[in-house]
Amino acid sequence: MKIIASLVLYKHTYQDVEETLHSLFYEESISKVVIVDNGACCGWLATLTHEKLEIITLPVNRGFGAGHNAVLQRYRQAAEFILICNPDIAFNRGEVDKLYAFSVRHQTGLSIPKVIYPDGSLQHGCKLLPSPYQLLIRRFVSRFSSNINTEYELRNADYSQAFFAPSLSGCFMLLSRRALADVVGFDTRFFLYLEDVDLSRRVCQAQHLVSYCPEAVVIHESQRRSYRDFRFLLFHMTSAVRYFNKWGWFSDQQRKSLNQRCLAQLPNPK
Repeated sequence: MKIIASLVLYKHTYQDVEETLHSLFYEESISKVVIVDNGACCGWLATLTHEKLEIITLPVNRGFGAGHNAVLQRYRQAAEFILICNPDIAFNRGEVDKLYAFSVRHQTGLSIPKVIYPDGSLQHGCKLLPSPYQLLIRRFVSRFSSNINTEYELRNADYSQAFFAPSLSGCFMLLSRRALADVVGFDTRFFLYLEDVDLSRRVCQAQHLVSYCPEAVVIHESQRRSYRDFRFLLFHMTSAVRYFNKWGWFSDQQRKSLNQRCLAQLPNPK
């Protein structure tokens, strides 16, 4: 199999994910779509049928990463790539095929396509590894974060070219079987938020190519729920503490090295 797509749901309706499922089912390079019912809250899945569909029901919701790990553990040897996909993604037919071809051609360990908002504007899915200061300013003092965001979100990059970035968005990431053998899966200490940063970093650490692919485009209806819901803000803050406890708060030589490598290689618009 070329690609197995993993989709984690929690209290979603069919209408919430209809467009995402349609996009995934009709992509040639996707051999199977595995839906994880995280917490057994989506009873309507019992009536959903498709030749590519498989459903895994987890009785307890242990987080975004833990949900995807159920797929990674079951299919880690079965396909060339696992596609981690959010339930608010849509794309035209052929876009994943382009991402697959790019990833095979460049032998990537982890890759993402160009991610855009529904209005067509660029969503910055490629970033540097964060420092505590960057996350604090971006989240709580946004009026002072413009200059910080320019570098952190790699806004000066030429997005018509492929490039390395040490942190890729988990909304739509293609993880190779070779990389998965080394990183195993998501760190389940992160219930929600920063699990994608941590995974990207570990793929880099394992010496696999991490790359942005300019040849494929997907649309992401970003929720940004930590800006609207206090519970999600707490998830975000808890994950940030756990991330910096794991990798280092102020003394983090690997973060410095990977960020410098990214900035040194970054293609600039002509």
